[in-house]
Amino acid sequence: MKIWIIDNYYASITRPNDRSQMGLPMLTNVPTDLLRTFVTVVDLGSYTRAAEALGRTQPAISLQIRRLEDLLRTQLINTDARQVRLTDSGVALGPYARQILRLNDDIMAHYAAEALSGWIKVGIPTDFSNAFLLAAITRFAASHPDVRIEVDSRLSRDLRHDIAADRVDIAVAIAPSQDEAYLVSAATITPIWAVADSFRCDRSVPLPLVRHPDPCEYAERMRDALRGARRDWQTRLVSGDVAGVQAAVVAGIGASALTPATLVPGMRVGTRAEGFPALTPLRIGLFYKHARLSKAAHALTQWLLQQVTLAGQGAAGQGVGP
Repeated sequence: MKIWIIDNYYASITRPNDRSQMGLPMLTNVPTDLLRTFVTVVDLGSYTRAAEALGRTQPAISLQIRRLEDLLRTQLINTDARQVRLTDSGVALGPYARQILRLNDDIMAHYAAEALSGWIKVGIPTDFSNAFLLAAITRFAASHPDVRIEVDSRLSRDLRHDIAADRVDIAVAIAPSQDEAYLVSAATITPIWAVADSFRCDRSVPLPLVRHPDPCEYAERMRDALRGARRDWQTRLVSGDVAGVQAAVVAGIGASALTPATLVPGMRVGTRAEGFPALTPLRIGLFYKHARLSKAAHALTQWLLQQVTLAGQGAAGQGVGP
């Protein structure tokens, strides 16, 4: 039997199979320090860099990863050729580990009540809704005068790359899959058909569409829905900016798939009775690397997550300051 020191207390731990053979209860808790080590290795791409960030030695980091693998009875990381590569089990653990650490850090931040300061780089998507996210970030900045925020607006696929390359600290972006790297949490949002108030749907002609450039999750959902309904369509205007899409819809050029939070005066929702088929839901995710997140940035992530959730309900921008 081995005695390990975990989270500043002694715990008698053996391999799960050994515990069952000894008549001991199976372990039901995963120590957060092991999860933090795992996520830090993934975020920084190196056992050595993870050791530096966590103030430990490289052998200690390796031992913690082995302890986590023993606890879960699976290999999580392949380190062939000095490169960190996740196994399928490691990929599956990522979202769970990040959510647990987020909740743990929420608790610590709640009781710390420290003044926030420093620079935060935030990426927000042009293919979602800049308006309410910018308003949310502005309210956060107003509540924390010592925090400096730099905002970059890009397509979701580019923002996911920016997180990996450390060009932004936080990104709100469409999450095509559950296993997206650095995805911490996500909210499901069902797009709506947005049309001008005066728009009339003539089913005898192809439906005019306004969309973002491909590849675009919204454009794919419009085309898939129209194929399923056996309805012809024709792209009338393509804009890389949500403001361009909104302006074209309000002008009556065509219909587009938007989120409830993106509706502006002059628009209404196209209904099934008019021939608009239902659109498949999508997931808007919050992305960041725990190992590189400051206390101020963590506080902003929690505020943005709340706003993204409200967006799915069509209520974004109605909340009070953080």
